[in-house]
Amino acid sequence: MNQRSTSDDDARDERLLLADVARQYYLEDLTQEQIARRIGVSRSHVSRMLKEAREAGIVEIRVHHPLRTAAEVQARVQAALPLAECLVLAAPATHGNAIEEDAAADTPRQLGALAARYLNDRIADGMTVGVGWGSTVYHVVTSGYVRRKQNVSVVQLMGSVGGATPDIDGGQVASHLGRALAARVFYLQAPMVVTDAGVRAGLLRDPHIRKTLEMARGADVLLVSVGAVTRASGLYRAGYLNDMDLEYIQGQGGVGDICGAYFRQDGSPCSLELEERTIAAGAEAMRRAPLRLGVGWGAAKALPSVGAIRAGLVNALITDEACALAMLDIVANEEAQAKAEAPVQPAELVIP
Repeated sequence: MNQRSTSDDDARDERLLLADVARQYYLEDLTQEQIARRIGVSRSHVSRMLKEAREAGIVEIRVHHPLRTAAEVQARVQAALPLAECLVLAAPATHGNAIEEDAAADTPRQLGALAARYLNDRIADGMTVGVGWGSTVYHVVTSGYVRRKQNVSVVQLMGSVGGATPDIDGGQVASHLGRALAARVFYLQAPMVVTDAGVRAGLLRDPHIRKTLEMARGADVLLVSVGAVTRASGLYRAGYLNDMDLEYIQGQGGVGDICGAYFRQDGSPCSLELEERTIAAGAEAMRRAPLRLGVGWGAAKALPSVGAIRAGLVNALITDEACALAMLDIVANEEAQAKAEAPVQPAELVIP
């Protein structure tokens, strides 16, 4: 009995010593050498004690990374839709019922950083990268996380709109990405939308425009924003669409666009007269790229993202948790509706 009690006391003393050493190292910022002198052991012995403290659960190390992802939601989105990869930025932390306002406002920048880190790992030397426009794409190319590569080309996928809004000017976005990658940039030196199909046909005969579009058809990677058919649309903000145009596109079943290529919820193309006046790579050319990375955030981008994925214009998606959960709701509602509309099978008649 006394022997067991002595053993228990020794174990408690050992845990207390480990806890003291851990406190001095992790909380008081003492070096291992300083701690060793305090307790009369070697520095290597302190190192072993710190490792033992972690293994015994006395020390728990947590890393609060600002770019946390929602792994379970990512897996559900990939299972529900034809995606090769999906990253979902986790929702901001909450205090009671309130979301931290600063964290919520920082979502575009964080999503841009998350996408840039992903993109940087997948752009190899010698690749061609096609880039669209949009606020999230702008955050990606200006994040500072895209690094220099060797012999890389950047291609502007859609014409320019000019003006003072850098996130919807394809030339400025391509220029930012080109500088980040130390790449040669192929600009699409033409307006995004022209007055009629004849003007477009004439511009497409220009050798420089033709060369850029040929480069786009051979792109290895695309970085594009998923556009919604709302006033937040780049084409609306640039003045190419008005409220009546948005209503018409919605009436035709259009839910979104990528670089001016419109699509429906099921992924089918939504052919519009506007496309006959649009100077851009086009849906067929974009589908040729092995990696087609779409970025966007917020519940308003859920329906366009579903349509873009089904249209084959996006095969990798980086979004936030609000958008991802809304996408899952859309798919679940579709499945429920299909089940409700399925014909009822007649009961099998059994003749005795």
